[in-house]
Amino acid sequence: MAEGIEGSLGELPVLARKARGFVGHASDRTAPFFLYVAPYAPHEPATPAGRHEDEFSNAKLPTPPSFNEDDVSDKPGWVRDQPRITDRRKRSLRGLHRNRLRSLQAVDEMIGGLVKTLRANGELDNTYIVFTSDNGFHMGQHRLPEGKWTAYEEDIRVPLVVRGPGVPRSQTRQHTVLNNDFAPTFAKLAGAAAPGFVDGRSLAPLLSGNPLPASGWRSAFLVEAKTSTQHPEYRAVRTENHLYVEYGTGERELYDLRDDPYQLRSRHADPDLGALRESLKARLEALDGCAGEECRVAEE
Repeated sequence: MAEGIEGSLGELPVLARKARGFVGHASDRTAPFFLYVAPYAPHEPATPAGRHEDEFSNAKLPTPPSFNEDDVSDKPGWVRDQPRITDRRKRSLRGLHRNRLRSLQAVDEMIGGLVKTLRANGELDNTYIVFTSDNGFHMGQHRLPEGKWTAYEEDIRVPLVVRGPGVPRSQTRQHTVLNNDFAPTFAKLAGAAAPGFVDGRSLAPLLSGNPLPASGWRSAFLVEAKTSTQHPEYRAVRTENHLYVEYGTGERELYDLRDDPYQLRSRHADPDLGALRESLKARLEALDGCAGEECRVAEE
């Protein structure tokens, strides 16, 4: 059995009831079941449930070194055009941050209810629970107001937590995994074969106490976005240590994430890094437009 439940603003109680109802119904059958739940929270306006609206009143807006960046002269024009974030804007971002935290409390309650339902129906020990998100979110980094769709770390990194049979407690993997890995992972866990056109790879080998070494895993991946009102079209390659971006405007960015994890200084014009630029450009070309096994080869 399979069901997908997607929700919009104000529908979390309905989603929670439908999800728990599906688990109860599926537990009466012998076939495996799959449930996909996609709540709207914490998307804007991130309206919290009334019971949570007074929580996190003292939560501070995260302000890493990239927040309201002082010098963006190394950045492409669309970033240089951004004005400094004013105190008024900071207050607005802080309010949004608090509401995002508040709105997520109902999501937390929904997950807790699902776990209780799985346990009550005798399914918890035989069920994989995968918690993730579709994208990251920037809030003031590099002077950018709230949003996504950039190649910066704040936007391309997402949470991933897995609980299930044989998954060790409280362990973190250093492997690079992507959203397109979910389909082949779920197929593998269900005993099915993923179609050959699928780009990702199964995460099942990483879920045991003895995972594959990170050195034998993906070492690069593609990031891309079409033109929007916020930025020009771009394509990028992210490796373990670098991010290289090519914009449709002809502009470039290159960051060494070991020395510059907050991406404060682009090295794209550094004359000593010509060989590195060519290497990253070649990897980007290999990843751009690949499919299936071609992508897995290019990523390694």
